[in-house]
Amino acid sequence: MITHIVGNRPQFIKLAPLYHALEEAGCQQNIIHSGQHYDENMSDIFFEELGIPAPYVNLEAGGGSHAQVTAKAMVGLEEELLDKKPELVILYGDTNTTLAGAVTASKLCIPIVHVEAGPRTHVRTNPEECNRIVTDHLSDVLFCPDAVSLENLKREGLGEQACVTGDIMYDTYLSIAGRTGQAEISGEQEEIVLMTWHRQENTSNKERMAAILDLVERLGDKVVCPLHPRTRKCLSQFGLLERAESISNLEIINPVGYVEMVRLMSRARLILTDSGGVSKESSFAGAKCLFMLNLDIWEDLMRDDWLHRVNPEDAKSVESALAFAKKAVRAAPEERPRYYGDGCAAKKMVQVLKEKGLI
Repeated sequence: MITHIVGNRPQFIKLAPLYHALEEAGCQQNIIHSGQHYDENMSDIFFEELGIPAPYVNLEAGGGSHAQVTAKAMVGLEEELLDKKPELVILYGDTNTTLAGAVTASKLCIPIVHVEAGPRTHVRTNPEECNRIVTDHLSDVLFCPDAVSLENLKREGLGEQACVTGDIMYDTYLSIAGRTGQAEISGEQEEIVLMTWHRQENTSNKERMAAILDLVERLGDKVVCPLHPRTRKCLSQFGLLERAESISNLEIINPVGYVEMVRLMSRARLILTDSGGVSKESSFAGAKCLFMLNLDIWEDLMRDDWLHRVNPEDAKSVESALAFAKKAVRAAPEERPRYYGDGCAAKKMVQVLKEKGLI
């Protein structure tokens, strides 16, 4: 039995191709949902759209501080892993769910596979950085999305456990884009700026949120924002929701599933986000990216000036971002960065697991 441990949107997207590939290889599998994201639109819809079975259990670990979420997840995971006794645990990305799974499985001496191992921001105050480092060092097999991630792991003495498979999110993106005919859709509808906004760094104080709204207004283009429940709550608490809803070029919509997200990305000439996953997905979709965090992520995309950082509270940074946004145009498929593989990451992962005798 292989147990997948997931808890948020990017992890559901990463899980789907590997689940299907392992299923084709005849593996028995189950899925544990930590409950880190517990809103139906942020969770259940992804399993339906991606064709994977619902988790057999939801640990309901969402809500609370980093320590509280991690602790609740660990307690629930220990109980489930002791009961089901899987031969292998597969973890994804860099969340508190990932950390909880790594610590719990390692203490139970269950081999661990980490999908999307090796990315580094080189900022230890970033909670996700800490989660990734601990998970990588506790894992037995490390699947890297790109060459930069592999080099990071080699510097940390983890090269023997690591290999580059490409990014598994690209597998899912290509599957959904092909299923929904994105080329035709993007040609029929007006181009937009797509915005996602959820990080604590960008929702924890009124001044920061107001500055982000100022940036949106100054972009001028139609900005479509599937608003995260926490962001909506914070806007309301700070008395900014009415202002956000009054911005003429900002269209706030409810959270969307992945199929609709791919549709929106296919219409975008620019993506404004504070999500590490979405910033990388921008290269799949052909839309350049303004990234609203002071972190160096996806080094190749930053070097190529595909991904441009912006601090909404810094006037010079905003002017630079507006200049970047003005020049941004949708890139044809042959013009898009190709650092994250060929869309066959899941098949490569299964082959490695077979070679290592883990399945």
